[in-house]
Amino acid sequence: MSSTTAKRVRVCNDSCVTFTETKEFNFTWTIQNFPTWMAKSDNERYSPRFPTTEEEDLQWVLSFKCESSSDASYCSLYLKLKLKLLPENNIDAMYEFVMMDSGKTIFMKRSGVDNFGMGTSWGYSNFIKRDELENQIGLGNTLIIACKVNVNAGMVDEMIESSIVEPEASPSSLIEDLGSLLESKKYGDVSIKVGNRKILAHKNILAARSSVFAAMFEHKMEEKITNVVSIADIKLVVLEEMLRYIYTDKVNNLDTLSYQLYTAADKYDIPALRSLCRIAILGNLSTENVAETIICADLHSDGEMKSRAMQFLSRNISVALGVTKSKGWKQMEATHPHLVTEAFEALASNM
Repeated sequence: MSSTTAKRVRVCNDSCVTFTETKEFNFTWTIQNFPTWMAKSDNERYSPRFPTTEEEDLQWVLSFKCESSSDASYCSLYLKLKLKLLPENNIDAMYEFVMMDSGKTIFMKRSGVDNFGMGTSWGYSNFIKRDELENQIGLGNTLIIACKVNVNAGMVDEMIESSIVEPEASPSSLIEDLGSLLESKKYGDVSIKVGNRKILAHKNILAARSSVFAAMFEHKMEEKITNVVSIADIKLVVLEEMLRYIYTDKVNNLDTLSYQLYTAADKYDIPALRSLCRIAILGNLSTENVAETIICADLHSDGEMKSRAMQFLSRNISVALGVTKSKGWKQMEATHPHLVTEAFEALASNM
């Protein structure tokens, strides 16, 4: 018997992409009532740290000075690096400052740094004149300082598609479908007649599995003309199991029907079924049936089965004596005396 088994294959396809990781940080610092804030400031004021997420190790602050240390008429603006963890090397960064009121851009500058280190400040001592800034602030007296920082965070290796599972094919239902076709008797185009019973079957399937059926339906024989195959020497139960095997590769009651199915498989040239029956017969050899097996093998010219049965018979004298008392041996003496002679010759050769 054969069957189709779906296979599930695990395929490991490893690949790596190495790239430069860039991080971008955006921060907006809104200072309401800016003139009052600047008048009350202690010259240098700091923004809150950004970003606030716990997952990011890089953090920054803005530093605003109302009076530059180099020229009191200017305001200073700096970007400072604050870290949770110290990096192995200084980092490269591009930063941009934009000052706005609620409606327009007042001033903008951008620059780059190749070695931004822990605690260092980068920016502009003389970023914008104080009087210009005060004049640009609108009626709302609100100053907005926007900062954007782009950081080269280093080289990153990223593994891709480390392990995937290919989709599993659905199990085939071919055997079940063909079995249902036989049972349903739909679309049949030939009747197999045993006594008064008829079984509806399908020419194409019979011909594909048996060269004997193929010859019947190929040539202008009675079976092709009448679409009826009459069988007189096979019992109905044996025919049903042979058809089951033809359609599904399966057999029921093989142990009890092995000899009869063997004969039917040989007559209709179904080698796989004949082999299946041979295995069942030889697997159940006994003193009661070994003579029947020898007769069956001789009738169908099955040298392998005959040789195995003769070996069983000639194992020892006690087995041979038990066999000679069996019903099968009596039949062999009456109908196949030459096999009795062969059996004794096999026994003598092993004594």
